Amino acid sequence: MPAFTRTPAVVLSIALAAAAAATPAAAAPASLWDHPGYDAEDSYYNPAESVINAGSIAKLGKKWSVNLRKSDASCSGPSAPVLAGGRLFATDHLGISSYAAADGKLGWRFDWADIMDNEVPRLAVSDGLLIAANGDCNSQSDPDGQLTAIDVVTGKQRWQLPLDMPIYSAVVDKGVVVVTGWSQSDEEAVVAYRARDGRQLWRKVNHSTTGVSANGVLLIHKTDGYGEPAGDTAAVDIGTGATRWTRKGGWTAQAASPRADRFYVTSQDRSLVAIDAATGKAVWTAAGKESALVAADGTRVYRTEGRGVEALDARTGKRAWITQLGVEATQPVRAGGLLYAGGAVLNASDGTVAGPVFGGRVVVTGGLLYQVLGNLLVTYGVR
Repeated sequence: MPAFTRTPAVVLSIALAAAAAATPAAAAPASLWDHPGYDAEDSYYNPAESVINAGSIAKLGKKWSVNLRKSDASCSGPSAPVLAGGRLFATDHLGISSYAAADGKLGWRFDWADIMDNEVPRLAVSDGLLIAANGDCNSQSDPDGQLTAIDVVTGKQRWQLPLDMPIYSAVVDKGVVVVTGWSQSDEEAVVAYRARDGRQLWRKVNHSTTGVSANGVLLIHKTDGYGEPAGDTAAVDIGTGATRWTRKGGWTAQAASPRADRFYVTSQDRSLVAIDAATGKAVWTAAGKESALVAADGTRVYRTEGRGVEALDARTGKRAWITQLGVEATQPVRAGGLLYAGGAVLNASDGTVAGPVFGGRVVVTGGLLYQVLGNLLVTYGVR
């Protein structure tokens, strides 16, 4: 999840030394990864993981796997799963399936009404509902979007809302769903809906946002109505749309810190900038470090580009370390003192190799590693 905050959004940091302990904890923490980037901050950092760490990563073995449903006629497909309440929710070519996180037992399936005209959805869990944000894929000039709310226990649709614009990004936080999009026939807008019933709460035309919320605060920037930045950036309340502060220039939020006190944004001059979430003041600027693939754990900010993985000091923006992988780097994921970025697993503290290669889309929570490779979902645990 381009992406979806958690409620509450403030997450406590776990010391790296404890996360890297050689002896796994006796009991796995609860399985939770209820947004594409772990939380609404899109931090891609799970501070609760303690079982899979530097001392156990080499001992992982396959626990269970499932073949995700496939159809050559579909424009939907697999994405990284989300987890909540002991359930794992995975997309496939036909719709969405629910599995028991521990053993992969099928719970329910939700099928698209038209598999030939539904894109891959962005998923997030909010108050017992799985929110799916996607759209059609056959119209080039006037594509539409839709929001679907599915009961996480039964798989039954609770509500569905057709939208007159495509969805380019979505975020769920504080019981609110916010989407943005535009097309040649639809003026760009940021629109907020109540998660429990789909009622529209507010709308801002000629604005854009991303799938990042810092404890209920969004960054939105003015556009020309068709994707091009054309003005200032504002921080707004996710529930009301009320402006907290405004700064000059167009910033695109890529992640927020686990404590929700910083936004990590890319600027129009291709820099990565740390922004104080409360005031909009730039804390530091890393020139030329623009990246859409960012993770943050409160100590370091991780970015990938090409085959490189780089860690920046979260206080200063200075390079902490850089490592070259043997493959194209992917979205970095931080859990248990480790960093997953598509190649060999790295130690988050110094970028050295800590374990074997885990490619594809990876989620690490509850003492298990979930990996989506093509149409195969594989789950690993410590042997």
